[in-house]
Amino acid sequence: MPKLRHLAATFLLLAAALPLAAQRLPEGRERRIRDRDYDLVHLRADLSIDPARGRLEGTAILSLAPLAPLDVVELDAIALEVAAVRVDGRPAPFATAQRRLRIELGSPAPAGRRLEIAIDYAATPTAGVYFQPDRKAADRYWITTYGEGGLAANWLPIYSEPNDKLTSEMVITVPRPYTVVSNGRLVGREEKGSAVTWHWRQERPHSDYLIVLYVGDYERGELAPAFGEIPLAYWVPRGRLEEGAYAFRDTTRMVEFFSRRLGYRYPWSKYDQIVVPDYPIGAMEHTGATGHDEGVLRRPGEAPEEFGMPGFDEVGSDWSADATISHELAHHWFGDDLTCADLSYIWLNESFASYMMMLWDEEARGRERLLWDVDLARRHYLAYVAGEHVIRPLEWHRFDSPSTIYNEQHTYLKGAAVLHMLRAVLGDDAYFAALRHYLENHALGNVVSADLAEAIREATGRNLDWFFADWVTGGGHPRFEVSWRWRPERGVVDLVVKQTQPIVESQDLFRLPVRVRLDAGGASRVETVWVAEATERFLLPAPAKPDMVSFDGEGDLVADIVFEKPVAELAYQARHDALPSRLRALEQMAARYPGFPATREALASALSEESFWGLRAEAARLLGGVAGSGDLLEKALSDEDARVRKGAVLGLRASGPAAAARLREVADGDPDATVAATAVVALAHVDPALETTFLERQAARPAWNEVLRQGAVVAAKELARADLVPFLRASAGSAHNQHVRQAALEAWESVAPDDPALAETLLDLSDGPIRQLRLYGIEAVGRLGLAAAEPMLERAIERAADDDVVVAARDALEEIRRLEATPRR
Repeated sequence: MPKLRHLAATFLLLAAALPLAAQRLPEGRERRIRDRDYDLVHLRADLSIDPARGRLEGTAILSLAPLAPLDVVELDAIALEVAAVRVDGRPAPFATAQRRLRIELGSPAPAGRRLEIAIDYAATPTAGVYFQPDRKAADRYWITTYGEGGLAANWLPIYSEPNDKLTSEMVITVPRPYTVVSNGRLVGREEKGSAVTWHWRQERPHSDYLIVLYVGDYERGELAPAFGEIPLAYWVPRGRLEEGAYAFRDTTRMVEFFSRRLGYRYPWSKYDQIVVPDYPIGAMEHTGATGHDEGVLRRPGEAPEEFGMPGFDEVGSDWSADATISHELAHHWFGDDLTCADLSYIWLNESFASYMMMLWDEEARGRERLLWDVDLARRHYLAYVAGEHVIRPLEWHRFDSPSTIYNEQHTYLKGAAVLHMLRAVLGDDAYFAALRHYLENHALGNVVSADLAEAIREATGRNLDWFFADWVTGGGHPRFEVSWRWRPERGVVDLVVKQTQPIVESQDLFRLPVRVRLDAGGASRVETVWVAEATERFLLPAPAKPDMVSFDGEGDLVADIVFEKPVAELAYQARHDALPSRLRALEQMAARYPGFPATREALASALSEESFWGLRAEAARLLGGVAGSGDLLEKALSDEDARVRKGAVLGLRASGPAAAARLREVADGDPDATVAATAVVALAHVDPALETTFLERQAARPAWNEVLRQGAVVAAKELARADLVPFLRASAGSAHNQHVRQAALEAWESVAPDDPALAETLLDLSDGPIRQLRLYGIEAVGRLGLAAAEPMLERAIERAADDDVVVAARDALEEIRRLEATPRR
């Protein structure tokens, strides 16, 4: 499940420049695997859904077996209106309190004896089920469930932790024209007047948070079955089958590739992908039924092959459409089949899915794309730590809300880079043999970090306790300061490596193998050295002075590497080393030697000769800081690849006010909406007088996922003028998708924080149906100190329906009261 949060490129630049400030671990309450006294075996939910009322009612029938003699069964149940309970057909006493349903069995049930518990109930959920009005038809809704972090208990009486697995059936009645999609196979569809009942059955056990309902006016399209027999389909809003076919066209190849690469076949009966407007959580890997936000849909030529929600400050994104699709599919091995026993171990789900999406890029686009993906993930992680000074282990047991442990920079990006580093340590054959052993040994089970370490030891004979201590149960990363000199009298390179990271709780000195490459006289040699101490010195044979000494040129390490070099060596490195090292060389040349002819030549060479788009795009961006490079930027602006043109736009932005006229031409004329939107944002940086009418005109142009409107509101935030408020207010309205609305709210809050209309909008969204906007609204009313929000925040805390909402509401309430108690100056 991707949590789509992105950092500005300025953070990336600051990462190397900031002093080594104190780093700290995040705080939170202690979390451990929950004890349970029964085993859930099966759930059948017979429910009717009333979309207009946001309500469901019916009966849940659970089969469970006590693990020890049991006279009371407790189920998680949040604000469920329970009418009756029957145990093995007989009425049973029950009570609801503190998010639990307590059922009296009368006499102890022995361990292992199967019980059948039927619960009649109704619910009007404020979390866990989301009834979102259609933006184009107020009487239509898109309904979906989301269960991570215990949210399934808002609509099902269930044991709502991942450390138990059960089979499930959903028998769901909805009015026409709604369609219901759920886990497993569709085993029945029955029409009853104006209603239709859909019956789905999931026959292999899975954790409760993976149980799902998607309800909407959907059309179904089919893809070629994987291995000729596993059904693959997509469900899209009516009228968008063509976009779905294009968006999901590689799914068959992905399923087959992951199965082959892991040596472990896709373990579920089918795979559906469902597109939901304003999907609450970006994307989510419910078993055999993944949900996606509508931004995944596109037609050929409508958006670049690689895209996510656009980052207007950098050329690349961690999340492309294909990355998200492959990430959610990968969860069907890591997350759905093997499931973390507790959210403290969520890295075993998310880090693996994040690295698997990089493996798909390696398969589909080549080795350099994999190296680019890992390098970008590492950069975003390092920038986050440099900006926030927060480190933590991948396995982490102290957090207050699920969103905390799902922190993208640690759980997704750093975790993926750590798994890539593990691959480098083990080698491909041993690495994938270990993963296969891990999957086979723990199929349909729950896992903790030690299970992966044990699988590696059993499959390869390698004891990697040191690696897990540094990178899984330990946090942070090394900062290497590297230097070298050639000693001709001894025929060696004297390589000095210092670890200069702060020694704080969870982050100590690291022990790592590092590949060092020496190029001299047309020959190249790679040696592996082990770094473990604060200062290490390595004498490497070198009969002639090297043209280049490369330290971790392939980018295997999760490390901040400071390796200052003369311009001649950097120029050589920019042409001859592996991709991550070539990029480092270009960046160092642009930063330290911007006026040198060699820098312009190196960037020009990369722009003209590099086959990989990412390096060409970065070269175009860096040219903005190199005087006399206008001709090269013009060349980049006419590149066939939109991503390179985007890099050129970022280069123009760095050129200052003189670039305004050219940026306006790009905004009006580039055929790619993301490039045009990036130019709109760049214009706001170089032309503070940019007209409101220009932004309104750009926002009104049709574009994939309203990307031009999003660019316009981001530009408005940069301009920070009061005359832009009406435009921002309109862009925050319900006619637009949640990403545009949030960007508009952020800009509106920045430009006019005291606007009464903003306060009214935030109060409405803070108690509204769109989860992303609700969380933003709650945080914003806290920042702004809106006393009128206090009753709403108190209700959210009291309901305790969603821990993310509860923690956000508690923090906002504390901030409002702190501001109220602060004397005004």
